[in-house]
Order: sequence, then structure tokens, then C-alpha cells
Amino acid sequence: MSKLFPAKDFFLIPNLITYLRFILIAPMIYTFNNGMKDYFYIILFVSLFTDFIDGIIARKLNQTSELGKTLDPIADGITLFAFTILLTKKGLIGLWFCWFYFLRQLVLLIFSLVYVPKLKTVIGSNFLGKTGVCVLAIVLCIYAIELPQFYSYTNTLLIIAAVLLSLSLSDYIKFFLIQK
Repeated sequence: MSKLFPAKDFFLIPNLITYLRFILIAPMIYTFNNGMKDYFYIILFVSLFTDFIDGIIARKLNQTSELGKTLDPIADGITLFAFTILLTKKGLIGLWFCWFYFLRQLVLLIFSLVYVPKLKTVIGSNFLGKTGVCVLAIVLCIYAIELPQFYSYTNTLLIIAAVLLSLSLSDYIKFFLIQK
């Protein structure tokens, strides 16, 4: 492997939990698209719970790793993007947000691929990004558990998420460019 991602880190318990989130993406899409609400809710709960618990377990077991810091936001990003696509296809979320989120993740990926090997460490999530993702998750949950009384707030929440995620991206880019 590499010095940044030693082979032993692939089998740490928190990383195994994160792999489960990757595995759950396909069943999440399938159950949502096929109206299997009970199964979808179970998968969604397991995905959210494992996202919450993997970091806690990493700290409790002293199994934090650069691999875990890399995989966790990738699993989050892919899961959120997949669900955003599903809701965009149903006409619930504007295509603008889907494109925005995709381009943000792409820019982050490109900068990470260029700069992280030079840094020899993985940059953790920043507060603005975490807050933006939480706002996005609220919107996705409003639609996932079908709370139409809150649908009128979702466009405003998406704009807030986009602003926070843009500011977060700006902070990441500044950080990377300083590292030259």
C-alpha cells in the first residue's frame, strides 16, 4: 500500500463500518425507486447510524486512520449525491442543486488528489461543510420520510446548504493553495 494508507488500516473496525455504508447505497436506491418504504427506512436508518457511530468507535478503540478520514466523507458524499439524484429525478429537488453538489465534490476530489499526497495527511471536514451537509440531510429526510408540511422550506434550505458548502469549498481551496 502506501505510507498514508497502510494495509492494516483496511481492517480497522470503524473502516469496516464505513464500507457498510458503501454497500448500502445500491439497496437504498433500489428500495426508494421501487416504493419499498419500510426497507428504505431501515437502510436509511442503518446508513445514518453507521455514519454517526464509526467516528465514535474510531476514537473509543483508538483506531483513527487516514484511510478512515478519507473514506467517511466519500461514503457521505456518494450517499447524499445518489439520494439527491433520486429526488431530482422525481422533481423534488432542482437540477441546479444536483449539478452544484456534483461539481463541488469533483473540485474537492481533484484538489485532494493533487495536494493530499504532498501533505502526507488527510484534511478532515470543516465546520461549514459539516453544517452544509446537515442542512442538506434535513432536506433529504423531509422528502425521504414524506413530510409535505415542510416541503415549502426545502428550497430555502437547499440555498442555505449551497452557500455553506460553497464557503466550505472556498476554505478547502485556500488551504490547498497555501500548501504549494
